Amino acid sequence: MKDIRLCDEGSFDETINNCINNNVGIEIQQFHDLTKRNLESDEEFNNRLLSDVKKVKDSIKQISGGRSMHGPFWEMNVGSKVPEIVATARMYYELAYRIAEELGCTEIVFHNGYFPGTSFEPKWTERAILFWKEFLKDKGDITICIENQFELDSEMLVNLIDGVHDDRLKVCLDIGHAHANSNMSVEEWIESLGDRIAYYHLHNNHGKQNIPRYNNDEHFGLEFGTIDIPRVLRYAEEYSPNAIWNIESHIDYHLEDLDLLRRLDYLKGNQK
Repeated sequence: MKDIRLCDEGSFDETINNCINNNVGIEIQQFHDLTKRNLESDEEFNNRLLSDVKKVKDSIKQISGGRSMHGPFWEMNVGSKVPEIVATARMYYELAYRIAEELGCTEIVFHNGYFPGTSFEPKWTERAILFWKEFLKDKGDITICIENQFELDSEMLVNLIDGVHDDRLKVCLDIGHAHANSNMSVEEWIESLGDRIAYYHLHNNHGKQNIPRYNNDEHFGLEFGTIDIPRVLRYAEEYSPNAIWNIESHIDYHLEDLDLLRRLDYLKGNQK
């Protein structure tokens, strides 16, 4: 059966219970923002972080499934031409990686960080390749999964993964982002990336809607949107059969989404 996980989406205790009751793993999203709070000193930040890591570490001991973590993504740009921007991204990524190690995570998800039109894509990719090669030099076995967000197609991620050429750097394909933001179908993304995909973010939306000030990335449940989920999952099984599936819909949809995966025979057992 599939290695299936639930994102905590800021509702950590409820997600822990859902993971226990459904025998699935967790994607920890508590540490997606590692910036200081307003007027917080270095000591206060470090103490808060240590306390949060301890709480999460103690709680996830109850889960029998796998564990992964979502790293920081606000304004991270590892392909920037500005050294200070890259250095700041690395500082946050290094901290996130250490937390993931402490929590015993096998994967950590980082957004790719590229915004179409803001930089010449081939050169941005070259700089990102150098960044990840350097970053991985002193790292262990955690698989870093680079997540698509605003990319218009899969070409950049193909070139990035192939350019770094390290089994510890793979793709997290967010099917909702691909559907809402790109010019390729989700199935085309899967087919083109193939086994470069080690991880999926699963949620649904209605694609590009061209509504002013509206976020198309709705993070609806798997049965609420215009992505053909059964078809997409069949593609995922064919082209990236060993990838982890993380449900990243809003937490209110999680139990329904797990039931759908049971009906499709990707998850065994009933909810406790």
